[in-house]
Amino acid sequence: MNFFRLLIVATILSSCGTLPTYGELDVVGHDFLPTAGKQISVTTWNVGYGALGSGADFVADGGEHLRALDADEVAHAVQEIGIQVGNFDAQFLMFQELANASVLTRNASVQSEIDRNLTEHSAVYWEDLGVIAPRPYNISHGMGVYARTGSGITRAYELPQEPGYFFLTVKRYYAAIVTEVPIRGTDRKWVLLNVHLSAFDDGADVRRAQVQAVFDFASEEYAKGNYVVIGGDWNMRISDTDFAHTTSDKDLFWIYDFPKDLLPDGWRFGVDERTPTVRTLHKPYVEGENYTTIIDGFAYSPNVRLQRITTMDLSFENSDHHPVTAEFSVR
Repeated sequence: MNFFRLLIVATILSSCGTLPTYGELDVVGHDFLPTAGKQISVTTWNVGYGALGSGADFVADGGEHLRALDADEVAHAVQEIGIQVGNFDAQFLMFQELANASVLTRNASVQSEIDRNLTEHSAVYWEDLGVIAPRPYNISHGMGVYARTGSGITRAYELPQEPGYFFLTVKRYYAAIVTEVPIRGTDRKWVLLNVHLSAFDDGADVRRAQVQAVFDFASEEYAKGNYVVIGGDWNMRISDTDFAHTTSDKDLFWIYDFPKDLLPDGWRFGVDERTPTVRTLHKPYVEGENYTTIIDGFAYSPNVRLQRITTMDLSFENSDHHPVTAEFSVR
């Protein structure tokens, strides 16, 4: 049975996609974590639900497959992602496309593997794509924030949505996952936003609306005197870098530049221009052939100073994105 038929079965069984939960989210894990200071470190990584390693292409990006990798390849990638994450040293880890075991991942769970390697962290998960159906046809896919520094309220802030459905009754929903982090000795907070914006909206109109909503919210937090860092997968170029490639224009249909007119005065992006963060999925990855660019990274408020930012070059071995780590301090 091919993947389209599996999704048809799933959606018939479910009658409708799961609805997202906006507002305050449950945080699990350690209750007694150290309080944040005036300097923090954050990593963001779109883990590609464990199924978009270097050997994968994807039909929505101009490729031929919905699930290009076999079960052993996905299981290996998920295990390697877990090992890599376990070596991250940042205080806060933001993940996108954090999937549980389902037909989408050939029954491998990226979330469970990351949980297993981050036992000293608190964790929160927000599902942005779901189908209620018997295993293995159910799908649970979303965003996660892990912390080894104490945080306050974490909530899902609703962003503008795409019209219609991804497939039959399967729908992708959008939110910024907002984590408030008290700073010891002050009445101020770090406010961290984990974002994963739309990718295939026509003309990037939904992406523009989402960017506007993100910065409207972030600007309100900055006006309160808080220190704001927005990280994640923006699904738009946030850098003018130009890496060598042979990809044709027809396979770059989803690439748009970040709308600089929507960046509030004094706000900046942190980018490691040496290393791309994403590659195209119109074909399996070949260095110098697939188009690569920078769409993952951090924006930060005028009262925040970027100390360091590094993109880890993993040759897109187990995900179509690279992790980006930054250190920030208050001004």
